[in-house]
Amino acid sequence: MKKLLLSLFAVLMAVNVSAQDVKAITWGVEAGMNFNSLSFSMADFESSNRLGFFVGGKAKFKVPLLGFGADAAVLYNLNGAEFHDFLNSEVRSKNLSYLEIPVNFRYSFGIKAIAVYVATGPQFNYCLSSNSTLEDLYGDNLESFSRSTWGWNVGGGVELFNRLQVGVTYTIPISDTGKLEIADAANIFTNFKQKTVQVRLAYFF
Repeated sequence: MKKLLLSLFAVLMAVNVSAQDVKAITWGVEAGMNFNSLSFSMADFESSNRLGFFVGGKAKFKVPLLGFGADAAVLYNLNGAEFHDFLNSEVRSKNLSYLEIPVNFRYSFGIKAIAVYVATGPQFNYCLSSNSTLEDLYGDNLESFSRSTWGWNVGGGVELFNRLQVGVTYTIPISDTGKLEIADAANIFTNFKQKTVQVRLAYFF
């Protein structure tokens, strides 16, 4: 019994030390730049890429030795939006603020100091901007706007010493952002979605 208890204690100590070394769950902060554009279902409107930024907290989970893991973040995102209305010969731009919650599944490989990772997963977005800001951007053509939208992230990057992470993510829109009415044509609408490319930098404590 004594040998059994000593063996069990040794195993528990080894698992505890291993878990501490791996740090399966780590917390950090993330910030970066994003490039946004709108995609329309009809050619009467157009959008150019605009620069914005994001910042927030991030958590990372890693399965020891296997390379698989996941990460999640809560981010404040300020999107720069530019809207070309060919029907009224107008170009309007505005900054829209969003709350974003990405959850990504990851796979990483490499040596201890440097690792390359790929990641993919869903993202929830909620627009925080006021109704007046949306009306200033889209004008009288705005038929409807969805504050809650979904996207799917695809990306990758490099990790240094399990602390510093540099990456690029492309968010593929799943749900429509809104609907615009085409002038002088009753009951004809064009749906639009937001596409985003993000360059991100994270630091884990």
